[in-house]
Amino acid sequence: MQIYDHDSPEAITYKNNSIELENWLEHLTYIDKEITSLLNIAITDRVNTDDLTPLLSELENQKKENSITIDKFNEYRNNLPKAAECEDVSCDMFYVNEHDKYRKSYRAHLENYRKIKEAYFDILSK
Repeated sequence: MQIYDHDSPEAITYKNNSIELENWLEHLTYIDKEITSLLNIAITDRVNTDDLTPLLSELENQKKENSITIDKFNEYRNNLPKAAECEDVSCDMFYVNEHDKYRKSYRAHLENYRKIKEAYFDILSK
């Protein structure tokens, strides 16, 4: 998506939000693959599962949560073009606030996943 000099501020915001959303979705998809790999490492390498069992359960829950998050973000992506159709400030602000909600949700999701992943690697490195 290209941003042009003649784009209105609203169009620039819409395009930036779309680009950011695509990056989030790409990262969430990668996280899904990464969780699968982490689970497989524990299974195939026969890692001491007594230590890892609670974390494997958390990883499985995180994988489910990640799938739900991807679905929500895809739904948001499908509705995002409506933001480009806004004709007043209140409509624009609704989508600005909506995008900010998704940004915060993404960051919280990422932070939670990173904590689980760090704990996983801490156990593996012992």
